[in-house]
Amino acid sequence: MLQVQAGQLDKLAILYENNKVKLFNYFRKKGNNQAQSEDLVQETFMKILAYRSSFNGSSTFSSWMYGIARNTAADIYRKNKGNVEHEDIDEHEVPSEHCITEQAVSVQQQDMFDQSLANISAEHREIIILSRFQQLNYHEISALLDCNLNTLKSKMRNAISKLHQQYSKLSGEAQ
Repeated sequence: MLQVQAGQLDKLAILYENNKVKLFNYFRKKGNNQAQSEDLVQETFMKILAYRSSFNGSSTFSSWMYGIARNTAADIYRKNKGNVEHEDIDEHEVPSEHCITEQAVSVQQQDMFDQSLANISAEHREIIILSRFQQLNYHEISALLDCNLNTLKSKMRNAISKLHQQYSKLSGEAQ
């Protein structure tokens, strides 16, 4: 990113190639459909280019990029006044070596997990997505969300607890 900032704009293509799938998955997990997620990835990288001078290296590129991604999604949401179209989770591919029963159980579990994730608050969902799916560490997430580390850890415990409650309810294991 520092090279992009110094005027080597061709280096942005490397950043794009290395991060487009991660960003796409981030937007999908937040509930956007495929087309919206693709648009959000493009818009995020346009903003990365436009705001390249604001990158100061005090945080990792990933956490800076996700900050821009969060703001981009919020901007689009505000523009559409909350009328963002969401779609159901796509069919999940299961490796062909599984038997039919294992495939059915695996798809059902993934569907229940995805539904459980969708049923918790946006704040809890985002913390789980950033940590578990985007592999940001707690320090990066706390900087991104502008909260202290201990607060983030508490929020993460609550988020995982809520996710577990939702999953247990859907799977019939709720007490």
